[in-house]
Amino acid sequence: MERILIVEDDKSIGDILSLYLNKKYDTVLVNDGMEAAKIIKKEKFDLILLDLMLPNISGESLAQMADLNEIPVIIITAKSSEEDILNGLKLGVIDYITKPFSPKILLAKIDNFFSRIRNNVIDFEDGGRSLTIDGKKIYLTPVESKLLNFLIKNYGRVCKREDLLMAVWNGERSERIVDATIKNMRKKIKGSGIEIKTVMGLGYTIEKSKTVN
Repeated sequence: MERILIVEDDKSIGDILSLYLNKKYDTVLVNDGMEAAKIIKKEKFDLILLDLMLPNISGESLAQMADLNEIPVIIITAKSSEEDILNGLKLGVIDYITKPFSPKILLAKIDNFFSRIRNNVIDFEDGGRSLTIDGKKIYLTPVESKLLNFLIKNYGRVCKREDLLMAVWNGERSERIVDATIKNMRKKIKGSGIEIKTVMGLGYTIEKSKTVN
């Protein structure tokens, strides 16, 4: 059962989220930013539902912490301006939901997110240098393999160019090398079921993926 951390300082909203999610998931509810930070450092979660306006530590800071720990985040907040939403998406979250919201729709989105991760499998072979998808073998360069692995591990999240540059090239090249490598890799995996989507001004994300085997 997947574990979800709910960070919400409004008790009524937190209780509603727990009520809906406890039917399918193991949830932990906290209402303070400092307490959430401590738990994120100590415990393993598969998803965080995060309010932005929190006491002691802001939701933005917690989203950055979750990003470092490779935990997907869905923001749920009353901050609803276009600028707020764009700034939230820049944090690399998988969704940005404004209050008021439908708990049923949120639960459906969470179910959909986890089901896409569970269902499909990519087999990496030859030490990660090739992969077989639906019986078709695709050969990757070491850089392409490392890049694709990073994107898949962060499935559903926007990976910033600077993060990809650091993860694959140790930050020693310009961001143009990221775009060029993505362009070449897209040609190789075309029709494979994996779609690397460009998020304008931010970076890249796996649009449709299969979990690594």
